[in-house]
Amino acid sequence: MPAQKGETWNESEVYRDAWTLREVRRVTTQGLSNQTPTYHTNITFSEDGDYFIFASERDGHSAIYRAHTPTGDITALIEPTPGMGSFDSMHKANGVAVGNGEGIYGTTMCMAPRSGWAVYSVGRSIRAVHIHTLEERILVPDIGAEWLHGVLSIDPTETYVITALMSAHPEIAAGQRPTRPYMEHFADGSMKLRIIQVPLAGGEVQTIYQESGCSSAHSPHCPTDPDLVLIDRDFPPRFWGGSDGKTNRIWTLRLSTGQLTELPPQDEARFQVHSGWTWDGDHVLYHGRSAIRGHYIGLIDQQGQTVREYAFRDAPHYGHVASMAGRPAIILDGNLTTDMLLWLYYDSDQPRIEVIARHGTDWGALPGQYPHPHPVSDSHGQWIVFNRGERGRTDVCVVKV
Repeated sequence: MPAQKGETWNESEVYRDAWTLREVRRVTTQGLSNQTPTYHTNITFSEDGDYFIFASERDGHSAIYRAHTPTGDITALIEPTPGMGSFDSMHKANGVAVGNGEGIYGTTMCMAPRSGWAVYSVGRSIRAVHIHTLEERILVPDIGAEWLHGVLSIDPTETYVITALMSAHPEIAAGQRPTRPYMEHFADGSMKLRIIQVPLAGGEVQTIYQESGCSSAHSPHCPTDPDLVLIDRDFPPRFWGGSDGKTNRIWTLRLSTGQLTELPPQDEARFQVHSGWTWDGDHVLYHGRSAIRGHYIGLIDQQGQTVREYAFRDAPHYGHVASMAGRPAIILDGNLTTDMLLWLYYDSDQPRIEVIARHGTDWGALPGQYPHPHPVSDSHGQWIVFNRGERGRTDVCVVKV
């Protein structure tokens, strides 16, 4: 059985990166999958950077854990729950995914850095646990069988949790074997989107935005403005895999007014694959596959004005863009290389690249996003945590920068 709630241990290994000689700690060495929250919200670490959270699947169970960044000590925050794999992945993969969809999935979690409350999902419920006291809360007992939820986000005042809901696969929701892929069911425009909000302390669930015909998996708060969120608007026929081929993907949403502001790239390809806020909340990072060739990577302000957009015509690889605290740089885990964490500096017209460390992940080690590095820095720019896949399993690593 996996560790029980409150149990603390250390299974880590430390090595020097061969390229930069930076110290890297492989925090986990056991389990099928170990996975941190993603770069979308920037809130994986505590405010002082001393702790971060991750999910782990071990012996058919999954749980949420706290890691002590300098030493690698791990503490189980909850009792392990039977089940593996995420509820939404089960639907989007048409019933074929890792586990049974009742597990805890790292990509949807995040943490309130000052108060220490971590939010996560189990099946159709949304829950919270305090990383030090281990107090637990059920924030949303059941989002409803007709919905899937996206990435969770906590506003900068640490008062509210929001998540985007999108329509569930109707056949899977009805307990049937799927006869058509997820996207085909909603090619007629019947997809529905809701963004819900619940107090972090617990309370009434409110729908704060809704739209028909599109989906969204990411709705991270601006780090400095609790009334502003960044959302995807994904339309049929390809939704998160390419939308309708013409509509811009990323927008800001002003919660108090419902105002949408388009954040378009300069490239003719309007589908930005990934995006996220800079730490100061003034800009949004994005990247996408170019309409010409290769990738574009850019920086845009809240009003939709491009600050930088770099074209990399010979960059064939998939990857992500994450904000780096303390320097004008984007953390890349792909796009330009398959196996390196890089800083792409955006403080000049010409891009400049610096190697952080080799992540060396096997992108196909497990299905879905488990092996994706999904790098995240702490708020002081001291650490970058990332995931690494190898030989059919994944681990969490942290590099001291």
